[in-house]
Amino acid sequence: MKYYQIAALALLCIFYITYIAKMLLLKKQGIKGSILGKNALEKALLIVTYGGAAVQFLSALFPNLIWGFPSFLTMHEDGLILMLFGVGAFIAAVANMQNNWRAGFNNEQNTKLVTHGVYQFSRNPAFVGFDLLYIGCAFVFPNVLNIAITLFALVLFHLQILSEERFLVLQFGEEYSAYCKKVMRYFGRR
Repeated sequence: MKYYQIAALALLCIFYITYIAKMLLLKKQGIKGSILGKNALEKALLIVTYGGAAVQFLSALFPNLIWGFPSFLTMHEDGLILMLFGVGAFIAAVANMQNNWRAGFNNEQNTKLVTHGVYQFSRNPAFVGFDLLYIGCAFVFPNVLNIAITLFALVLFHLQILSEERFLVLQFGEEYSAYCKKVMRYFGRR
């Protein structure tokens, strides 16, 4: 096994273990962490998230299993750096959100608007983490399936963000609108 396979597997494990651990911690407190699946977008998001994880792990374990494009040595390192930043952004996001973190949204959830920590620089750092992990993994393992699922995931994540933003405006009103004026959707302050 090559160094970049080992590094990618380690980053994937850290990322997805963080996701699962957060869900289990919320469940232990009686909070439903995943409320995805109420509409077609969210059902597709579930499929691409779990399918994406499977493709990523298969790509790392068996890099020649799926037809791939030629890669250059710097692609592996660049991809690993992107994956590392993705893992960091995701961990920071779920840590800052504490019990307010959910996969999905609905009117019954009792959450607070989080604007501290990493949320001072991104309104959607968990999605940024997913995006960077997927893009980085596609750089490290540029196979057809990994690239296709990454592109599909990026579109679905963006559509989910837009849906969540509409919900947050209704849920938090002017407080959320003021926050949007200060912090950009993906990264940066105004």
